[in-house]
Amino acid sequence: MQELIKRLYMIGAVKIGEFVLTSGLKSPFYIDLRRIYSYPDIVDEIILEIISKTPLEDIDMFVGVATAGIPLATYLACKTRKALGYVRIERKEHGTQSQVEGHVKNRRIAVVDDVATTGGSLERSVEAIKTEGGYPVKALVVIDRGQGARERLAKIGVPLYSLMNAEDLFKTIYLMNYIDKETLDKILRYIEETRSLS
Repeated sequence: MQELIKRLYMIGAVKIGEFVLTSGLKSPFYIDLRRIYSYPDIVDEIILEIISKTPLEDIDMFVGVATAGIPLATYLACKTRKALGYVRIERKEHGTQSQVEGHVKNRRIAVVDDVATTGGSLERSVEAIKTEGGYPVKALVVIDRGQGARERLAKIGVPLYSLMNAEDLFKTIYLMNYIDKETLDKILRYIEETRSLS
């Protein structure tokens, strides 16, 4: 995992600075996993790690959260030979006017996104899938920022599985001398403070 974290940092998928997230939170770091799709060997490693560390025998289908969760769910579906679908950000206004694409009814589903923060997008996707008759049994992300998503999803009966969490990610980056102790402490303090807000 240390080598994978190093590669994520080197390709700019993990950034240090000041950022505003989808949730509205301000953050001293940003995780941009959309970059990984320009590096197929990194994607392969992530997919194989997820498959080896997550129980998947109880699911029939991967459903990606638009937009970042769609390519990840696609890779997982192809690798495991399971069905694929996705949840739109908003219901489309034409054709079938659907928000969930793919046949989810009566299927056990893993909802997939790249990063979890507060869990809002994942929760909305879970509810959209339930409306269509699907059974979301778990949520999968590469990185859990540790800012409430796990707890939020637990309240609706959906366990969150992640390949790594932000605390371990940045502790590893610090041990590789890519950030100093002051930066690490600032990030860990931020995670702890925002976790208590959720």
